[in-house]
Amino acid sequence: MSIESISPFRHSAAVPSTIAAAVVGTTPAWLRGDLMRTCPAVFEASRWHARHWFDGLGMIYAFRIGASSIGFQSRLLESEAAKEIAHGPTRLGSFGTPTGRSLWQRLVQPIQRITDNTNVNIVRMGPDLVALTEGDRQMRIDATSLQSLGTVPYDDELGGTVAGAHPHYDFDNDRVVNFTTRFGASGVVSIYDHGASERSRTVVGAWPTKRVPYLHAFGLTSAHAILVAHPFNVRPLDMLWSNRGFIDHFDWRPEDGTRLVVMDRATGEVTEYETDPMFVFHTVNAFERDGETILDVLAYESASIMDELRVERMIDQLPDLRPTLTRITMSRGKRRAEREALCDAGFEFPSTNYRRVNGRPYRYAWGAADRPRADGGYESSIVKVDVTTGAVNVFSDSANIYGEPVFVARPDGSDEDDGVLLSVGSRKYGDVSTLAIIDAKTMDLVASADVPRAIPLGFHGSFIRGSEEA
Repeated sequence: MSIESISPFRHSAAVPSTIAAAVVGTTPAWLRGDLMRTCPAVFEASRWHARHWFDGLGMIYAFRIGASSIGFQSRLLESEAAKEIAHGPTRLGSFGTPTGRSLWQRLVQPIQRITDNTNVNIVRMGPDLVALTEGDRQMRIDATSLQSLGTVPYDDELGGTVAGAHPHYDFDNDRVVNFTTRFGASGVVSIYDHGASERSRTVVGAWPTKRVPYLHAFGLTSAHAILVAHPFNVRPLDMLWSNRGFIDHFDWRPEDGTRLVVMDRATGEVTEYETDPMFVFHTVNAFERDGETILDVLAYESASIMDELRVERMIDQLPDLRPTLTRITMSRGKRRAEREALCDAGFEFPSTNYRRVNGRPYRYAWGAADRPRADGGYESSIVKVDVTTGAVNVFSDSANIYGEPVFVARPDGSDEDDGVLLSVGSRKYGDVSTLAIIDAKTMDLVASADVPRAIPLGFHGSFIRGSEEA
């Protein structure tokens, strides 16, 4: 059995021209625009097969929400990795799949050149629609055709082997903020920023470290950028001349504990805090409060989830994606950070009313809670958490496995949760997929749009309003 035989990982042929979805319910009159998403869609080709979920070749797709209809369009990502894989193993380093580099290639390029298979996220960056993975190359996407337009042409010498797949946007200063990691005798993680329409990056500060943690996302406030240096890390020299997948170099070392690296965005100065071992893919929000820096994350007890996301494991059992919503409080003058769980419900792929609350105190978070059941089935829901009270509200149906809920605020809405959630459901049985439009306040289904196509489970995306530049 291959992973592509499992319903949530099947994909249909590309849909180059928009097709109509079957809509049930009423789409809010103010909701006009495109939900743009990317996902791993192809796991086998020629003499290559992906060994980790994160390595599937990417697909870009869009749900186009208009005044009287919802349409669907998709296209496999055109990338250097896809071209190589069509003829056999790729020389490009990928997440958890070995490369096919010869001994000579390994000697002349000791550190693998990372893939341009940007299957993790898609965001608007000034005039560009940009697809990202954790590599140093980001792909520009044509918003109309979904065609790849080549890599983002940064005109600086920042470099790096890996970069963040979750850039932040500083609305007050019109700046994109992200991180990049360079591997050498040791590692250096740099925070950088640039204007949304600019492609020249300025280094905010750098954090050198002997063991480099796996980093997927980070926290941002008006004053600080916060890295979660959990004890799933690597000694950079161990990566030299290797053909192993990128993540296969990392070790879980709970004895190291977790370090919180807080970088001053004005000076680049770094302050480190420490807490118990945990593993984190996603941060939810961060803010400053009375001399404290607060970071909310989704914390797993260990990095074992990384192995649960390997293709062979997922063929046997889909993973339990329910880390704990955890608040980390870092107080000035104290080395030790405090941790507390904010609710009983675990979830992944977090979403907030980002423009309104990111970097500020907030009340609501949403996410997808997906887990296997004891009877062999799989349970999926979209959850809403009140982080001040721990109260949880849930939307679910029995037909779909849902991914990230993208929050879209109602224009001129007064409340933090005044808007809708857009979540794509992969049908458990049959080649049908659903866009669910959920009232973010009540968690009731407002409308759904079914398309007669299998859409694989994916990770992240963005809603581009009809009036926005894309």
